[in-house]
Amino acid sequence: MSKKMRDQLIDAGVATLKEFGYPSVNPKNIITDHIYGIFFKTMLEGNLGDPAHDQDVLKKLIDEIDSIQNNP
Repeated sequence: MSKKMRDQLIDAGVATLKEFGYPSVNPKNIITDHIYGIFFKTMLEGNLGDPAHDQDVLKKLIDEIDSIQNNP
């Protein structure tokens, strides 16, 4: 997984959630927090199939969120 692409997606997700009124979201808890993770996963899924995004990175992030959400 491209760490740079992964970090860019996480940073974009954090910025988006902050715009939606979640000031406490950060690059760590966007994946580990249940609510933030759900929102972020939805954002990632919305980009599946978009050639502008690395599909492998998207899928691995989705899998990471699923793994954490299913094993609290």
